[in-house]
Amino acid sequence: MAHNNALHSNFGVDYVISYRFTDTNNIEAQNGFTTLMQALALVGLATEVRNGDNCSLLVFVKVGSDKRFAHEVYRSRVKDWLHGVLAAEPAKETQDTLSGHDLTEAERLRIIHHLITSPIEEGGAGIIPKEGRWKNVESIFPLHDHTFNKEWIKKWSTMTFLKVEDLDQIRDRFGEKVAYYFAFTQNYFAFLIFPAAFGFASWVILGSFSPIYALVNGLWCVTLVEYWKRQELDLSVRWGVKGVASIQQKRRDFKHEKEIRDPVTGETLQIFPATKRLSRQLLQVPFAFLATLALGTLIATCFGIEIFLSEVYKGPGKSLL
Repeated sequence: MAHNNALHSNFGVDYVISYRFTDTNNIEAQNGFTTLMQALALVGLATEVRNGDNCSLLVFVKVGSDKRFAHEVYRSRVKDWLHGVLAAEPAKETQDTLSGHDLTEAERLRIIHHLITSPIEEGGAGIIPKEGRWKNVESIFPLHDHTFNKEWIKKWSTMTFLKVEDLDQIRDRFGEKVAYYFAFTQNYFAFLIFPAAFGFASWVILGSFSPIYALVNGLWCVTLVEYWKRQELDLSVRWGVKGVASIQQKRRDFKHEKEIRDPVTGETLQIFPATKRLSRQLLQVPFAFLATLALGTLIATCFGIEIFLSEVYKGPGKSLL
């Protein structure tokens, strides 16, 4: 599998946690570090510690319990299935789930990161860098796979456009968000060829303020947006993430006003009134109006100056202006 090579080149390390205690006394730093180690062990993660620079420790983290990790993979895929992201129900046996659907490097790192950072009540360690009792945790990051990076750069340096298989490789390594970024950027740059050529031809043939140029540019924008919507949908189906936006993660800064019990699942739900949420969102309306007014005024002024210089002004220095 793809993630095995990465694990081999990274000596089995999935994540590195930087623990810095520059401004902390020894007892507090020791207690905080002990708490960090215990929190990671409770979620089935193994650790190894090395000295860092400038009063810091580097905690190398990897999966310590394959059974616990397989259970987390199963939970993640069941959640996707319940929200309609996955078409088929995952196998009830967690090991069958792993063998029946290849685990990509991106999914592996995402699940481990979720184990480290998700709240304790959701089965995670609840470690948030520079927050609360984790103020000495400076950062959490995965290691580079230098072998893959060299092969990737060498391969891409000889290519003009990426194929779908190349996007699949990006998705498997870095996740869907990064793959979507490369897919959209490639489409956007390819679409820019037409307006660049047509704009130059319009400047030579049609002259200034051509309604034909404006109409074609408008149609080009609509075509670009609609084409990307179609490709975005195709990629979401190909990568199995269609409808993933319906899955919402609880923000750590969320402050609820009341709790109710779900009559169907019996789960305790934290509620924030929709009316208060709407009232806060409406505060953006005056700002949006002022920003639109300022931008519109600026654009109108620029067009006005351009029209004045090209059509009205006949004085000296017109060619320079």
